[in-house]
Amino acid sequence: MEKKQTRKKKLLAAIALIAILSISGILAYMTDHETANNLFTVGKVDFNLYESAWDGELPDGTYLATDSNALGISQAEDIYAGKTIPKNPAIKNNSKNDAYLRIRVRIPAAVIATADASGRPVNGGIPTETELFTYRENPGTGMRRVSQLPQVEVYTDSNAQQIYHIYEYQYTGGGSREIPLPAGQDIPALFDEVVFANIIGDQLDGAVECIQVDFRAIQSGGFESPEAAWSAYERQNPQLE
Repeated sequence: MEKKQTRKKKLLAAIALIAILSISGILAYMTDHETANNLFTVGKVDFNLYESAWDGELPDGTYLATDSNALGISQAEDIYAGKTIPKNPAIKNNSKNDAYLRIRVRIPAAVIATADASGRPVNGGIPTETELFTYRENPGTGMRRVSQLPQVEVYTDSNAQQIYHIYEYQYTGGGSREIPLPAGQDIPALFDEVVFANIIGDQLDGAVECIQVDFRAIQSGGFESPEAAWSAYERQNPQLE
């Protein structure tokens, strides 16, 4: 009888020991797991728009050591009808996060008379609102023009009126819908050169602005759609719209 009670006590003690070991093992595992989950890498959205043929800037923000006369910014100082000027806007993506990207091309326009490549007046020589520069988009950039018709902006001051045609592009990766630009992926030059309008006679007096290119980017994480992301961007940066 005494031996049976002793064996029973030892069995209960063994069961209790197993239970203690099991509980302590679970607690240790949860602690290790929780510690591992507390390690994070903080991302960022960091893009650089550069134009190596225009002003010599390279993807890393440094500049080419080259003859400045070969750059578009120098050639644009002496402009004439039909002149071709080097200008190649590209974007370096230094981000750690995927992001939506939009590029805007802002072209000055004026009411002028122009001629075609053969020298014949366009529209019978009647002045019409015309973009002062044209360009040819490069294929394979992953950027898609939002609309073929430009957004028109008109600024008037005491001296003159300035018109701009604005074209917006969004990253689609070659498809038809806007998608996030993957972290680390770059956008090659949207175009390589711009051509000044073939203006008839001396219709423009003074300085002429060249095409301006800018971009906007916003993280894609945390948004259900690109529309939601850009709505948040506009609320955060109303002065940039």
